[in-house]
Amino acid sequence: MLHISFRFLGFLAVLGYASSCFALDFSGVHEMVRRQIPSLSNHVIFKLLPPEPKETFELATEGDNVIVRANSLSAASVAVNYYLNQVCHQSISHCGDNRKPIERVVPIAKPIRISTPFRYRYSLNYCTYNYSYAFYRWKDFERELDWMALHGVNLMLAPLGMEKVWQETLRAFDLGDNDIARFIPGPGYTAWWLMGNLEGWGGPMSQQMIDDRYKLQIKILRRMRQLGIEPVVQGFPGIVPSFLHDKYPKACVVSQGKWNGFQRPSILLPQSQLFNRMAKVYYDNMKKYYGTDLRYFGGDLFHEGGNAKGIDLSSTASKVQKCMLSHFPDAKWVLQGWNDNPAPALLAGLDKKHVLLINLAGEIDASWKQSDEFGQTPWIWGSVNHFGGKTDMGGQLPVLVEQPHRALAASQHGRLKGLGILPEGIHTNPVVYDLALQTAWSDTVPSVDHLLRQYIWYRYGTWNDDLYRAWQMLASSVYGEFEVKGEGTYESVFCARPSLHVSSVSTWGPKKMQYQPEKLLQALILFRKAAVHFKGSETYEYDLVDLARQVMANNARNVYNQVVYAYNEKDSLALNRYSSTFLHLIDLQDSLLSTNKFFLLGKWLQAARQYGENEHDQKQALVNARTLISYWGPDNATTRLHDYANKEWAGLLKQYYAPRWRAFFAMLAGQLRGEEPQTPDFFSMERTWAMNGGDEVMQPKGDYLLMVDSVIAAVTVNQ
Repeated sequence: MLHISFRFLGFLAVLGYASSCFALDFSGVHEMVRRQIPSLSNHVIFKLLPPEPKETFELATEGDNVIVRANSLSAASVAVNYYLNQVCHQSISHCGDNRKPIERVVPIAKPIRISTPFRYRYSLNYCTYNYSYAFYRWKDFERELDWMALHGVNLMLAPLGMEKVWQETLRAFDLGDNDIARFIPGPGYTAWWLMGNLEGWGGPMSQQMIDDRYKLQIKILRRMRQLGIEPVVQGFPGIVPSFLHDKYPKACVVSQGKWNGFQRPSILLPQSQLFNRMAKVYYDNMKKYYGTDLRYFGGDLFHEGGNAKGIDLSSTASKVQKCMLSHFPDAKWVLQGWNDNPAPALLAGLDKKHVLLINLAGEIDASWKQSDEFGQTPWIWGSVNHFGGKTDMGGQLPVLVEQPHRALAASQHGRLKGLGILPEGIHTNPVVYDLALQTAWSDTVPSVDHLLRQYIWYRYGTWNDDLYRAWQMLASSVYGEFEVKGEGTYESVFCARPSLHVSSVSTWGPKKMQYQPEKLLQALILFRKAAVHFKGSETYEYDLVDLARQVMANNARNVYNQVVYAYNEKDSLALNRYSSTFLHLIDLQDSLLSTNKFFLLGKWLQAARQYGENEHDQKQALVNARTLISYWGPDNATTRLHDYANKEWAGLLKQYYAPRWRAFFAMLAGQLRGEEPQTPDFFSMERTWAMNGGDEVMQPKGDYLLMVDSVIAAVTVNQ
């Protein structure tokens, strides 16, 4: 191990602009190194580069020290990660780490200097805070923020703890605790509350939980400041409880109708005196609880629907923004570009110096071209890529790596300000987020193949020809460029609500496979061949199991089609054979995933159970956790949201998905026997599981290599 004492250098530099002083405190970045790469922490020296238009870092080694020169905290963090990845061939990810103590400083042959042409590197989706972070505590967020810093994120959505602000705001307007409980949702559903889609679902949130989330947000914001990450907190665009009109009948409150069966919050128009009064209290509470240095405020009107009839969008948007600026003069209103929102008329009313639009669908369309860059609005090229926190593999690497640069070159007057990752769930597809954020630190369009070669080195710690050939297969299929139809990646039929007409699993998912599944099987065989070289590698094990899971899920479609064909042909023997095979494959998939800690239902439920400080909160968190990944809500059998957040997890396959298919196959068999069996009440089954759950697998078990071999054998038979 290294034993040389730590040396830390901070510098003051004089800016050429307006003769102001420019200084950076690198102590937060150094503490991040101490947490994530402790063996290197005594050997990193941070120095300040003079300010320049682009964020820049220089990296060199001198004796037993790594010298990082940077002109921003974010650039300094990226330099550390560059050294870890490209020099030491190690990495940190959401899906396994490749880390070991650095016994000695690996020398750099000649100094490296890298800049980014992107002002912002944005991260996160409102939905990430539920599909991935719903039950995160400080230790989880501490690691998450370190990951963000290492990957160059300098603008991040941070909407936690808004319950405290809303509670105090509504109390100031004579709404009691019962009213507040009807408005604030449970911990699993805050994203859609803040986006104006629903209220109260999964709640009420206890006072203990509200206070705990407030305290957690304080820690998050403090750490973000130390790491040079600007938070995007929630502003006040006028989204209010749907029942506010009952209390203030003369106020300009516009009902927003329903969102997927849920009552939406209403909109309080800024033309009403009540708007300015409520906004003042809201923003005063933001300052009181979270500080006066906030600069970026989210909050969308008419997200995924709503009622804008009769509303002057330009005037309304202008007044909302002016009110925001009256409380935070340097504020930028951060808007989500999604579907047809925000409307051109809304954007036309804004002072563009104080707005930043995040284009969520960069890989799906080029709407920024048709809309003159959203009405000449400063914007960020972003990609959702992944919906519902599903476990499916997928991501269009060529688009994610190349399109931000092409958009930057085509953007007029520097309106494109950055790029971003906005996954609804971030605990899958680590290659996607690594490469998408790495591309920000290139002045030219990078080569996907070059980035993948580097990725193999730092993901697994060494080069391997079989893994490279496997990744070439993946890059030309599941991670290649394809025509996008439906949201996200192709889903596993195991997770579908059973029927004879399954196309997608979730209502909005892709109806057809976007790539050649045969390539994934070839990649799996190559991956498996390399196993002898990666014993004990957490990253290799995760990727191999994940790839085997995807191959199995794809292959199950063939068996499902045989089930449907047998039923339509009234072939009872074939129906029994193929339905039994299908159920066997679900069981095999469950056993495969039981071998890896990242695919355990118990991990998700354990986090929920530990989230509450008392029995009531723990039970509520568990119900939220199970409901979110099953029927979602509301309590209506016609919900279109069921299985939106489907997962192939050990425990979930066996407890939740298999019983549905077993009941369905029994019905089909009965019909072919001439009986009149009752149609399974899937919604009742789903809700019963969400309320009561079942046994949980808490620790991985079994030999992952034996299970992968079983998968290869099974899918070869079912080709």
